[in-house]
Amino acid sequence: MFYIEFEWDDGNEYKISQRASLEEVESAFYDSRKKTRRTFFNRYISLARTSSGRYLFIVYQRKAGGIIRVISVRDMNWNDRLMYRRK
Repeated sequence: MFYIEFEWDDGNEYKISQRASLEEVESAFYDSRKKTRRTFFNRYISLARTSSGRYLFIVYQRKAGGIIRVISVRDMNWNDRLMYRRK
Protein backbone atom coordinates (compact mmCIF):
# COMPACT_ATOMS: atom_id res chain seq x y z
CA MET A 1 0.00 0.00 0.00
CA PHE A 2 1.21 3.48 -0.77
CA TYR A 3 0.95 6.55 1.45
CA ILE A 4 -0.67 9.81 0.38
CA GLU A 5 -0.14 13.08 2.25
CA PHE A 6 -3.04 15.54 2.41
CA GLU A 7 -3.01 19.27 3.04
CA TRP A 8 -5.86 20.32 5.31
CA ASP A 9 -6.34 23.81 6.73
CA ASP A 10 -9.27 25.82 8.09
CA GLY A 11 -10.41 26.81 4.60
CA ASN A 12 -10.67 23.48 2.84
CA GLU A 13 -11.34 21.40 5.97
CA TYR A 14 -14.52 23.32 6.81
CA LYS A 15 -15.76 23.35 3.21
CA ILE A 16 -15.14 19.63 2.67
CA SER A 17 -16.59 18.58 6.03
CA GLN A 18 -19.96 20.01 4.96
CA ARG A 19 -20.22 17.24 2.32
CA ALA A 20 -18.11 14.33 3.63
CA SER A 21 -15.80 13.45 6.49
CA LEU A 22 -12.11 13.98 5.89
CA GLU A 23 -11.54 10.27 6.57
CA GLU A 24 -14.04 9.35 3.84
CA VAL A 25 -12.33 11.63 1.33
CA GLU A 26 -8.89 10.29 2.18
CA SER A 27 -10.06 6.67 1.91
CA ALA A 28 -11.40 7.34 -1.60
CA PHE A 29 -7.85 8.01 -2.83
CA TYR A 30 -6.99 4.37 -2.08
CA ASP A 31 -9.82 3.04 -4.28
CA SER A 32 -8.20 0.69 -6.81
CA ARG A 33 -10.95 1.50 -9.36
CA LYS A 34 -10.59 5.29 -9.00
CA LYS A 35 -10.91 7.21 -12.28
CA THR A 36 -8.86 10.41 -12.55
CA ARG A 37 -8.46 13.06 -15.20
CA ARG A 38 -6.54 16.31 -15.31
CA THR A 39 -8.49 19.52 -15.88
CA PHE A 40 -6.94 22.99 -15.72
CA PHE A 41 -4.62 24.93 -13.40
CA ASN A 42 -3.01 21.66 -12.29
CA ARG A 43 -6.34 20.40 -10.94
CA TYR A 44 -7.67 16.89 -11.13
CA ILE A 45 -11.06 15.24 -10.87
CA SER A 46 -11.38 11.78 -9.38
CA LEU A 47 -14.38 9.50 -9.27
CA ALA A 48 -13.83 7.14 -6.38
CA ARG A 49 -15.54 4.97 -3.81
CA THR A 50 -14.80 5.34 -0.11
CA SER A 51 -14.00 2.46 2.22
CA SER A 52 -17.60 2.69 3.48
CA GLY A 53 -18.98 2.38 -0.07
CA ARG A 54 -19.91 5.99 -0.76
CA TYR A 55 -19.32 7.29 -4.31
CA LEU A 56 -17.52 10.65 -4.41
CA PHE A 57 -16.62 13.23 -7.07
CA ILE A 58 -13.42 14.90 -5.84
CA VAL A 59 -11.64 17.97 -7.20
CA TYR A 60 -8.08 18.43 -5.97
CA GLN A 61 -4.67 19.88 -6.66
CA ARG A 62 -1.35 18.05 -6.63
CA LYS A 63 1.26 20.16 -4.91
CA ALA A 64 5.03 19.89 -4.70
CA GLY A 65 6.16 16.72 -3.00
CA GLY A 66 3.04 14.84 -4.06
CA ILE A 67 0.82 16.50 -1.46
CA ILE A 68 -2.91 16.45 -2.23
CA ARG A 69 -5.04 19.53 -1.49
CA VAL A 70 -8.73 18.72 -1.83
CA ILE A 71 -10.73 21.64 -3.22
CA SER A 72 -14.24 20.25 -3.51
CA VAL A 73 -16.21 17.07 -2.86
CA ARG A 74 -19.73 15.93 -3.69
CA ASP A 75 -21.60 12.70 -4.15
CA MET A 76 -21.43 11.30 -7.66
CA ASN A 77 -24.50 11.86 -9.80
CA TRP A 78 -25.95 9.20 -12.11
CA ASN A 79 -23.66 10.10 -15.05
CA ASP A 80 -20.59 10.10 -12.80
CA ARG A 81 -21.45 6.59 -11.61
CA LEU A 82 -21.77 5.36 -15.19
CA MET A 83 -18.28 6.71 -15.95
CA TYR A 84 -16.89 5.18 -12.75
CA ARG A 85 -18.26 1.74 -13.63
CA ARG A 86 -16.77 1.72 -17.14
CA LYS A 87 -13.57 -0.26 -17.54
